[in-house]
Amino acid sequence: MRDLDALPKVHVHVHLDGSFPRAAVQRLARRRGRSFTAPRTFASVHDFFSAYGEVPPLVESLGDLADLCRSLVLAEAAHGVVYLEPAIEPQLYAPRLGSLHDVTAAIIAALQTAADECGIQAGANLTINTDQDLPIADDLVLVAAEFAGKGVTALGTAGFVEPAGLARFRAHADHARTAGLQVVSHAGQTGGPDSVLEALDELGATRISHGIHAARSTSVLDRLAREQIVCDVCPVSNVRLGVVADLATHPAPTLRAAGVPLTLNADDELWFGKSVTDQYRVAREAWNWSDEALAEVARTGALVPGLSDDTRDRLLSSVDEWLSSSPTERQP
Repeated sequence: MRDLDALPKVHVHVHLDGSFPRAAVQRLARRRGRSFTAPRTFASVHDFFSAYGEVPPLVESLGDLADLCRSLVLAEAAHGVVYLEPAIEPQLYAPRLGSLHDVTAAIIAALQTAADECGIQAGANLTINTDQDLPIADDLVLVAAEFAGKGVTALGTAGFVEPAGLARFRAHADHARTAGLQVVSHAGQTGGPDSVLEALDELGATRISHGIHAARSTSVLDRLAREQIVCDVCPVSNVRLGVVADLATHPAPTLRAAGVPLTLNADDELWFGKSVTDQYRVAREAWNWSDEALAEVARTGALVPGLSDDTRDRLLSSVDEWLSSSPTERQP
């Protein structure tokens, strides 16, 4: 089997504040006279959400934030990521560290500087938390539109309540599209096929974060496949948060068999301890996907609009090179 770290890939379902390298967060915590550990299990997604809030308070300056962003990009590049599009929430740091504009600018600058250093591309999915952010959603979409083409590549919605009442954010999605941004919506994680339809019909989402419970509806699967709506799937996260019983029964193979385009992603590596490469290893070992199938998933990343033409060409050609190389890993 071929080296999965060497497989060129996109990583586009990766929450910035839940994905900083654990060693970098621990160093920052020690500077604050604190310790940081990630629980081995979470009783529910709500327990996870509570734990997630421990990291932003450790960040006391835009410099701290930039350092963490740089650490993330370096770690992702080491896993073969050629395009990184983290979901950013500047509202977690503003106004404490500056305005939404200033925090967004700092995040984007750090991501892009580190990406240039590594020879990869970085975008950003500026994300509205549908459980909390309605009062500031107007401000967030204005910032997203301001940075469209300057580092922000998508407007996202995310929340643990699904369906999420996404009609409240219809105007924000329209504003983002007018600015040239893709609309990416969390759905089909804690909710069923109806939450996926809500994202498609209310927001016009052209990518779905998770989307796995679309597998419960043949008609929703058919629509995702027909419209080539990419689902950014996070296998380990789904099991760790209890939205899927185990990897063996994960719905991703059902989506793929129905023709739904998939990417594989880590979601929150800081908390779950598994990289984007590990998600491909899950597909290989738990679902028996061949290297040809894994290469097909990696090529799906070319459908993400944020990629530059050069990055898209590099991804596709490099995946072909990976597949034509000799296997190097031994069968476990």
